[in-house]
Amino acid sequence: MYLTLRLSPSLQKSINDKFELTLEGDTIGQCIEQGKKNFTGLSELLFKEEKLNPQILLFYNNTLIHEDDFAIKIKPDDVLDIIPAIEAG
Repeated sequence: MYLTLRLSPSLQKSINDKFELTLEGDTIGQCIEQGKKNFTGLSELLFKEEKLNPQILLFYNNTLIHEDDFAIKIKPDDVLDIIPAIEAG
């Protein structure tokens, strides 16, 4: 399966000025791992000291998720949005 990962405009510089990435895997966690391998800036953006960066929010199909949700199986047309916590309000 494929997951569309979208970055907030303020984060695009972290990933070579990309707004959107397509990641492959069966779960959210697998997709993130694949993204970390292919885009080094993604790992630095999402994780601090091997834990999810508290200054970053992840929205899976418009629902806020946390690291314990990385086992969720993805479906076609799923989207993961990455937004800095300050932009979310």
